[in-house]
Amino acid sequence: MVTHSPDPYDILGIKPGASAEEMKSAYRVALRAAHPDTGGSPERFALVQRAWKEISEPSSLPTGSSRVSSTHRESSWMTRSPSPTGSTSGGLKSYGHPGGWFRELYGRQVRSWWGLGSTPENIFDPAIINQVPPEIRHTLDAAIAEEATATALAELGPPFVVWHDVLVEGDRSSTVSKIDHVLLGPSLLWAISSENWGSAVRIVRGELVGEGIPGTQKPWATLWSQARYFPKSLGVKVSALAYVVPDNHAEHDIALIRLKSGIPCYLVRQSAVCELVTDDTPATSRSLVGDDLFPVREKLSAGIRFV
Repeated sequence: MVTHSPDPYDILGIKPGASAEEMKSAYRVALRAAHPDTGGSPERFALVQRAWKEISEPSSLPTGSSRVSSTHRESSWMTRSPSPTGSTSGGLKSYGHPGGWFRELYGRQVRSWWGLGSTPENIFDPAIINQVPPEIRHTLDAAIAEEATATALAELGPPFVVWHDVLVEGDRSSTVSKIDHVLLGPSLLWAISSENWGSAVRIVRGELVGEGIPGTQKPWATLWSQARYFPKSLGVKVSALAYVVPDNHAEHDIALIRLKSGIPCYLVRQSAVCELVTDDTPATSRSLVGDDLFPVREKLSAGIRFV
């Protein structure tokens, strides 16, 4: 028996030849109706997203998963189990330089620690790295953690967009406050921090603690403050937060740190970060379902400043 994939226009409830505004309006209505929070299902929600991609980007190949590279896509865009490929060409739009500021800061710190009048030829020489004080080594580890998260996020495909090394306040000549990764997906806006404190971390009373985290540091409180301050001037609201750590530094793939004002913050293993951000049903009241994502993306693109 021959079966046929549903027509994407039928999925969105419009006719071929509809105007761009009519298509966007139909997509928003269909997305809202399909979302699990409003009585839909994850399968229907994914189907609507793929139907939108099919008609909004006619040149793109049909896809079975938003995480599959364009070189490995199936011939049908019906829902399938995602199969990560390891390719970084899946269509994710990426801006900024992950780990760039911390690598620069590491260089400054090493040269200051090394002393005036001399500079090591290669500040990334393992012999140098093994000599530097722990706080300087942590700067480099944080840069590497950001790069690793960026590599993992690169497996995502449309409609995800990510900005790395996003400035919250300050400048390079003074103290810099930044969000490592700002990720816009089909229904959520994420503020993500990548960290490597050198040892395992755990959740205690809504905060992260561990041997490598100084007692004065409050990771959740810091990211919460940054996520609230950063988008105010842009007219957008962050939906969810996440701390990404090396796999062996967290007990579970994904764990809720705290839920405050409808905004969840998760502790997530690096290998599970794509699983987290592609789950469209987290415990958040800040879902973008039904909003027009086009102006949100434009506001972020126009307003974000990089370190």
